[in-house]
Formats: sequence, structure tokens, C-alpha cells
Amino acid sequence: MSKIEQSNIELFPKETKAAWARLESALGGYDALVEAALHIVPGKHALFKGRWQGAKAVFRIVLDEANLETASKEFAELTRAWAYMREPPLTVSQPLHFESDQGVTVTAFAPGRGLLYHLWSLEPAARVGRINLAADWLHKYTQPTVELRKPNRRPWRTWAEAAAAKQPHEALQKAEARVLQKMKKLYGQIDLPEWRVALAHGDFHLNNLHYHAGTVTGLDLGGTNFAPLYKDIARALVHMARRGMVPSGARRFGVDAAAFEHYVKRFELTDTEANGFLPYFICFETLIKVEHPDMPKQRIEHALAMSEALFADMKQIT
Repeated sequence: MSKIEQSNIELFPKETKAAWARLESALGGYDALVEAALHIVPGKHALFKGRWQGAKAVFRIVLDEANLETASKEFAELTRAWAYMREPPLTVSQPLHFESDQGVTVTAFAPGRGLLYHLWSLEPAARVGRINLAADWLHKYTQPTVELRKPNRRPWRTWAEAAAAKQPHEALQKAEARVLQKMKKLYGQIDLPEWRVALAHGDFHLNNLHYHAGTVTGLDLGGTNFAPLYKDIARALVHMARRGMVPSGARRFGVDAAAFEHYVKRFELTDTEANGFLPYFICFETLIKVEHPDMPKQRIEHALAMSEALFADMKQIT
């Protein structure tokens, strides 16, 4: 794990101290104890761990009043999901409390560690089965809200194109330009009347799933809007591949082939979904996450390998 991916509280000590004070003030009338800072995005939100009514808990406080309404919606979404995802092995963090004035969300502490970090501790042969748990979790989470809607493909292509223009690494600029070209071509080939949408996780990657003793717990749910089902799938697959997590040793559209196939089977994707909509969003996720200028060389190499493999497979369908 690079410094860029680590908790960044050490980079923002003053902001963290201010957020801590603000959180303690908001929790002043409750049986709560703040013990440690976990993560902060200055001006947006901060995460802390501690105790709520004596039990381990996580506190998330909004640092921007403009996001208070969003925080309220996200807590409502977590409460909705908890109703059918409270039982292991596929679950979400239990919602405990929401303090609306300061935008403080309290959830039960999820034991274990991020699923991607857990995978690195395993031998490659053992990783594929654990990766499949991510698809199983997403299927359970999205199943109650899946519906068919008319595709709205253009904004995704527009956002991807704008992000690609900001890529600071020359090697990736060239590779991603080729991916964007194929994404645009595929855009014209998947003009079908319907695609599947669902209340999306919003930031679905394997470190937003905690693994502990066979149980996977989903974190950081932001599913307050409907989005194409394929977007969350692509986010998880690309997030792994751009970090070198390709345990099967084979690729499909740049990502791990075995993981790709499990998502296809778990969601019973049609040929058009598996070879049209899903690759379209793999292209989107490849382009939308612009690498930091100081990203370690190894991460750039992983991203380049994924983009080149994605382009090679895209040539077969466009």
C-alpha cells in the first residue's frame, strides 16, 4: 500500500484536530467516546473510531454543510439495506444513530480488514474464491432495486473524456487515448432500448468490503441514486486490476478473467451486457480515476498493463 492510499490524517493534523473537536461537541449529550482518527477529507468529511453506548463504533462527520442532506440520505439508505443485509456472511454495518444538525453518522464497527488487503495475504490460488465474495455481496445488495430503464450512455462517455484529458502520466495518456477511442466506437454499437439499473453502492471496491472470519461487510454506502448495474461491477474489477490484483493470471477486458466471469454468472448477464455494457463501464472506470502525479512507478505499470490489455480486447468487439 502506497502512502497515497494510506489514511491521510498525518497530512492534515490541524484539520483532523478541528474535526475531532467538532465531533465531540456534536456527541456531547450522548454516551459516546471518540478514541482515534481514521481518515479525513478536508472540507468534506472525517472518520473516527470509538465507543457508542459501550460498543465499538465508527463516527463519520460531515465538514461541509452543503453535504448534510446527502449524509441524511446515505443513513436512510444504510437503514434500508440493513433490513435485508443484517445476517452474515453478506452484510452491512449496523446503523446506530444519525445526528442531523452536524451530520454525524454512527455505525457499528466492522471487524477485519479491507477485502483487497486480505487478498494480498493469501496465496494466489486462494484469492479467486475470496474475490467472488465481492460479486455475491453486490448481487445481494442490488437485487431488491434492480429495474430496466432506457440507457443514458452519453454522460458517462463525456465524463470519461474530460478525465482522460487530465491524465498526468505520458505513457498512460497514450494508452488511455486508445481506450477512449474504442469506448466511443462501442458507444455506437450498444444503442439498445433497455439496460439494468439499481441503487448503486457508489464507490464499490474491495476495500469498501471488510472481510472477517468468512463474513463480508459493506462499508461507505452511498446508494441514494439509481445507476447502471454494470458501473459498480466495473469499479471493483478496475480497482483490483490497477493495483496488480489479477490472481487467475488471465485477463478479460484488462481485468481478472475469473473475477469477470463470476460477475457475469452471478448477475446472469446477457451477451450484450457482458460484451457491451460492462466493457463500456470498464472503459469508463479506467479513464475516470486519474492517477496522482506522484503515483509510485509500480502502480503506473499496473495501470498501463490493464489499459493495454483492455484495448486489445476492445479491438475484438469494436
